[in-house]
Amino acid sequence: MITGILFDMDGVLIDSEPIILQSAISYFASIGVRVEAEDFTPFIGAGDRRFLCGVAEKYNVVLDFEEARHALFAKYGELAAGTGAMEGVHRFIRNAKKAGLKTAVASSAPLQKVLINLKCMNLAESDFDLVVSGDRVKRNKPQPDIYQLSALSLGLACEECLVLEDALNGVLAGKRAGCMVCALATTFSPDQLFEKGADLVVSSLDGFEDFSTLEEFNALLTSMISPSDDRITYGAGKILPSASLLQTKTQLFELALQQAYDKRKNAYTPYSHYKVGAALVSAATNRIYSGCNVENSSYGATICAERNAVLNAVANEGALGIDTLVVVSEDSPPAPPCAMCLQVLAEFCRADTEIHLVDVDFVEKNGKGAHLVYSFSDLLPFPFIFPSMRS
Repeated sequence: MITGILFDMDGVLIDSEPIILQSAISYFASIGVRVEAEDFTPFIGAGDRRFLCGVAEKYNVVLDFEEARHALFAKYGELAAGTGAMEGVHRFIRNAKKAGLKTAVASSAPLQKVLINLKCMNLAESDFDLVVSGDRVKRNKPQPDIYQLSALSLGLACEECLVLEDALNGVLAGKRAGCMVCALATTFSPDQLFEKGADLVVSSLDGFEDFSTLEEFNALLTSMISPSDDRITYGAGKILPSASLLQTKTQLFELALQQAYDKRKNAYTPYSHYKVGAALVSAATNRIYSGCNVENSSYGATICAERNAVLNAVANEGALGIDTLVVVSEDSPPAPPCAMCLQVLAEFCRADTEIHLVDVDFVEKNGKGAHLVYSFSDLLPFPFIFPSMRS
């Protein structure tokens, strides 16, 4: 059960990222160095030393960090005056107190900046059970130290704590500490935050409904992390299948068959002279993606038609679920996908995904050749899916 909340500050409680960025650019300009906003992106959430010195290193500038930090915060204090808390912050903190959750601010920033931010938000140190600043730890985020120290100081195990973060470095720190992490998509995209391990992504703390007990909060958290939806697992991902069919399943098969047959003609096979075409139907869009085999003098660099079709689909749609796959070859009976292709297909197929194996005669002689239909599990009953990606 989650009994403690560990708040990052910048980008979670206060929208300070644009202000500190403007302050840092202004500081570098004052010492005659022109920097770009994107120079700071890798160092967001890693503490002000890395935020300043990381960019300075890029431009071969040697900084006196204490002097630079003093100038940075002087400018920051001017620009931050009047900045209020982010949406939902005060309500969330009131609910947390009511529910009996322990709370801590765990910011990579030094105490000087933390106090400036609290004043701007009309909050005080006493509004939290604990305030830990970046100057309390030797290793800052993405190392887990600050979250481990915060949990320990609250008398909690890290597994009992929910970290609220906005930065990729902070998400990594929270997960490395063993905490559950809810990320706010105020600085980075949801995809980037999930990629770093966030358990949940919300747009703001206003995304949390009111709660007044520990039980209510944990039930709310569970429902947000595992919402009921209509997505279906395809291999390693979840896809929302297309709700409407502009063509029937038979029509989609016929279109895929024709594309696989046509693409087979373009196959590059100077060594084997064995041409194969493949086409798949995307479960999410009903669009058809096709490919042919492309051989290479280095035989290991050869790519099969099935994998070529998959790469085409992923390049166009990203997340992919395969509803139907059609493979056209000159063999009779038609050749199935090779073992390597089956493993790649496993990442995007369901057990019941239809695999149609067709020979050239079937297309050219109006169905008088061979047409075999299998479920994907018939061809690969025990696919390997990386443990962290299994549903």
